[in-house]
Amino acid sequence: MGVFRIYIVKKHTVLMCCVFSFFITTLSIQVSAATGIDTVKTSKSATQILKKLSTSPSLDNKELSELVDQLFEMENIPEGLIDEVKVAIANMKKKNMSQLKTMTTSFPADDIYTSFEIHNLFPKSDMLKLKSDSCIHLTLQGMKEGDYFHPYDGVITSEFGWRDSAMHNGIDIDLNKGDKVAAAFDGMVRVAKSCGGFGNVVIIRHYNGLETVYGHLSKIKVKSGQVVLAGQTIGLGGSTGHSTGSHLHFEVRLKGVPINPKYLISFPDQKLVCNEITIKKTKWGLAAYPTNIKLYKVEKGDTVFKIAKHFATTTSSLKEINGLPYKTRLRVGQVIAVGQ
Repeated sequence: MGVFRIYIVKKHTVLMCCVFSFFITTLSIQVSAATGIDTVKTSKSATQILKKLSTSPSLDNKELSELVDQLFEMENIPEGLIDEVKVAIANMKKKNMSQLKTMTTSFPADDIYTSFEIHNLFPKSDMLKLKSDSCIHLTLQGMKEGDYFHPYDGVITSEFGWRDSAMHNGIDIDLNKGDKVAAAFDGMVRVAKSCGGFGNVVIIRHYNGLETVYGHLSKIKVKSGQVVLAGQTIGLGGSTGHSTGSHLHFEVRLKGVPINPKYLISFPDQKLVCNEITIKKTKWGLAAYPTNIKLYKVEKGDTVFKIAKHFATTTSSLKEINGLPYKTRLRVGQVIAVGQ
């Protein structure tokens, strides 16, 4: 046993580093009151120590250090004990890594999304499926959702809608290369990479189910799976991808389907138009409007102009908040938003 004892003394630091390197990587380690370190301290043999190590839920760094020191201070160390301790620690590592995996499988709005895809921008498996005129109500800011923060204070250079015979699914905001771009809401980064026409793009999923998209960045400052807060810098402005000049391409989507950001955000005021919105599917896309807005059921003989006149609004406003095309024919019984 004398030779074995000398070996242990020489390798003391190595063993401690090995043990600590494991425990630094584990999370939420707790000790049961019934089988805690006090019981381990009073164990009178290596067999008892090993039993406590294997049956205890886990030990933190300080408690583990005390246990290892106790092993080194023993007068007689049974052959193979160190190997058995390593096996016990390895089993504890497997258990804790299993718990860690379970914890990290949780993601924002997991009640309405089936996955947290980090490679595909807008997975088909999670695309929104709503029947015509069906609605979804969402809270934009609150204790769970956090507050809104304007991504960048700049001039809008291109609106949401058809542009050059193609659909432009977001709003372009003028900026200079290197300007800081901030997350609009609290959430978790789903995509952070270079991708086609978007160039360097960041997509953040928020706790209410919305996702915001930030395209053409010169640099990405976050990574997939990272939790971010509203106002946190997620990248720097640029002109990567299909872009003719530095600007931020900003989108708002629900389960992959784009929503006009102006339905939610007052860009001149740099704030939300309301705290709660109603999102309704139309054949032309998604309309979004304040939940407390007045609704009107179309009657026989109604036209957009007649309804607009009735509710002291404009035809262009009605068409905008309801996602109606320039030329439209209302149907009896159709429910439309008419104003606040």
